Amino acid sequence: MLAFLNYTLIIFSSSYCIYMLWQIISWLVTPSYTTNAQNLNTKVSIIIPCRNEEKNIINCLQAILKQDYSSSLLEIIVADDHSEDNTKKAAERVLLNNRYSWKYVKVEDSFSNKKKAMEAAILQSSGELILVTDADCIAPEKWITTIASMYEQHHYQMICGPVSLVNTDTICEKYQSLEIAGLSILAGAGIFSNNPLLCNGANIAYTRKAFDAVGGFKDIDSSPSGDDTLLLFKMRKQFPRQIGFAKNKNAIVYTQAQPNWNKFLQQRIRWASKGFISRNSMNSLVSLLVFVTNFLLFMYMLGSLVYFSINWVFITCLFLKFTIDFLLLTCATGFFEKRRLLLNFLMGEFITLAYVSWVGLMASFIGYSWKGRDY
Repeated sequence: MLAFLNYTLIIFSSSYCIYMLWQIISWLVTPSYTTNAQNLNTKVSIIIPCRNEEKNIINCLQAILKQDYSSSLLEIIVADDHSEDNTKKAAERVLLNNRYSWKYVKVEDSFSNKKKAMEAAILQSSGELILVTDADCIAPEKWITTIASMYEQHHYQMICGPVSLVNTDTICEKYQSLEIAGLSILAGAGIFSNNPLLCNGANIAYTRKAFDAVGGFKDIDSSPSGDDTLLLFKMRKQFPRQIGFAKNKNAIVYTQAQPNWNKFLQQRIRWASKGFISRNSMNSLVSLLVFVTNFLLFMYMLGSLVYFSINWVFITCLFLKFTIDFLLLTCATGFFEKRRLLLNFLMGEFITLAYVSWVGLMASFIGYSWKGRDY
């Protein structure tokens, strides 16, 4: 039995390391994008989905109003998913009397969710390019210019961008910041290697034409999540090699980490729930690879602690995984200029073994809470 487990661990750990090495190389060869801001003429509609975001949406909108993009080429649409607080009043205080055109679209349907709110906003949009961010995000001044420039130069049907966390005071926040950095460059590497597996809805753009062509969120609207990755899979199927990643620091969107471990795990279960309806074989294989590798290493670690024994297969595989993860996160923290986060690397690796194992086991059996709703 032990020999079988050892062979299984070797196969999965080796496959994990090979896959991650492929992604690291893909990231390193992904060209950085240099913005050409002259004579841009793309009409952009910014969609900001929100639910109960009165505390965050003011800062989000103020950052949007500071963009250096032409006011005649930009409209702002807040897509309210049945907020129960003063989000609408807060948004209108910021948007009144500004130089950009704007709309506030509120979905009152009792079966509303984020995707329905976004669809309602997109239906009322007039832009050629739809640019989406979340209400708890802050975009740099050249964000729109960078995305629009990349669109005009390469004519991508979808552009995904990097996301970084701003609050990194607690251990929980530091861990999330390190993980999100790694996930961002995995998103970019996957897109460059034409095997996109993830993206972040806090920083994503697509043409209105492409959104309509794939049927919007049709067939992926049963999940409250997935307005990003599941839509990415639909786009890739219909528009192969017409998806780009904005590898440019001016394209980084900043957001908040989850405030505690419970909120963090709720978010990760919500993310994991996308996989059940993804219909993407590569996504399923990589998800299985990541889960089994972490789960086996975690079980071996617990066994070693209980029986005070050393299994050299476990030690070797653990060392290889930590090494490849360190290379990945070195690239990630270099891009985001957060190298100090690597001080939390070793602790973060053990946290990853535990939480990936738990989420992978429980995502199919327990629900989660998000934005005041239980799923």
